[in-house]
Amino acid sequence: MLHKSLDGSWRALETTPSGDAWLAGSTGEWLHASFDGQTTTVHRMDDHGATMPDGQTPLHFRGIAVTSDAVLASAIASPAFIQRAAIKANGTVQLPRESVWIEADSLAFMDAILKLDDQTLLAMGDPLDGCLCVVHSQDGGRTWQRIPCAQGDAVGVPAALPGEAAFAASNGNLSAQGDTVWMLSGGGASRVYRSTDRGQNWSAFPTPLLQGGTMTGGFSMDFANATRGIIWGGNWEDKTEQHGRGAITRDGGETWTLIAEGIGPGYASSVRYRPGSGGMQLALVGAPQGLDLSEDGGQTWRHFSDSAFYTARFTPDGSALWLAGQGKLGRIGAQELGW
Repeated sequence: MLHKSLDGSWRALETTPSGDAWLAGSTGEWLHASFDGQTTTVHRMDDHGATMPDGQTPLHFRGIAVTSDAVLASAIASPAFIQRAAIKANGTVQLPRESVWIEADSLAFMDAILKLDDQTLLAMGDPLDGCLCVVHSQDGGRTWQRIPCAQGDAVGVPAALPGEAAFAASNGNLSAQGDTVWMLSGGGASRVYRSTDRGQNWSAFPTPLLQGGTMTGGFSMDFANATRGIIWGGNWEDKTEQHGRGAITRDGGETWTLIAEGIGPGYASSVRYRPGSGGMQLALVGAPQGLDLSEDGGQTWRHFSDSAFYTARFTPDGSALWLAGQGKLGRIGAQELGW
C-alpha cells in the first residue's frame, strides 16, 4: 500500500477514468493525486478564497464530484457552500474557485455531492423546511436549484421523520445508475430514498439498520447496478457493534436485508463495490477498524489492513483502490488486494 502524509482530515475523494484521484478536506484545500506506476504525486490546489465569509475559518469539505472539465466540492456547516473550478489543460484547477451555491440557513449542513453526467449533478444535506435538502444542477454545476419538499400530491422530497438527517462521513449518501438516484439518511430514522427521474421526485423506503440514536443508521451506500445495492453504518458511539450495520437490496432499494450479522467488521463510514465484479467484491473502511474486503457481496469479510481511513474509491476500471483519512492518502492495486 502506498501512503502519502497530508495535513488535515480528508473525507471527500473521487477518482477519474484516467485513474487519478481528487480530494478535498478540512483545510479548505483541494488535491489532485496521480500514480505513474511507482510513485504517487500530489498537487496542492491552494486557494486563499476558500474560507467562510468571516475570512478566518477554512471551508471544511466533505463532498467532491469531478466532471470532464470541472471539479466541484461541498462544504459542511452553515453557511453551506458548493464551490466549482474549471480543470485546466495541465490537470490543475482554475483559481480562484467560484462559490456556485450558498445556503445561509442556520440549519444548513451539506453531506454529499454526486455527478450523474457532465451536465447533471446532485447534492444533499440535512433537513430544511421539513425535508432533506436536495439541490441539483443541469449546467455542469454552474448554477443550482433546490428540489422542493413534497406537499400533498405535489412532487419533490418526502417529509423527514423525527430526528432523521444524514452523516457527512465519506460523501457516500448518494449513488446513481443511469437515471435512478438513491439517497441515504440516518439518525432518528435511517431510510433509502429513490428517484427514477434524476432527482426530481423521490420515494422513501425503510431500512433494518440500527437507528433512533443521534449517531446511528446508514453512513454510506453504493449500487453495483440498477437492482443490487449495499448500505453500511452502525453506531458511531459503539464501533464494535456487529448487528444492524449492513444491509443489501436486490430490488433497487425498496426492501433491505441485514447481512453479516454478528461477524466481520462493525461500524464503517465508506462501502464501495469494485467495478467489474458483478456486485460481489467490496471494500469497507471506517476509522479505526482499517480495511475489510468481501468476495461474496458482503455476506462475509476478510480483514486486510489495520491502517485507518475514512473513505475509499475504486478507479472506474477496478484496477486500484484510493483511500483517504486523517492526515493521509493511500492507494492499493487490485492485485495487492488479492483480486
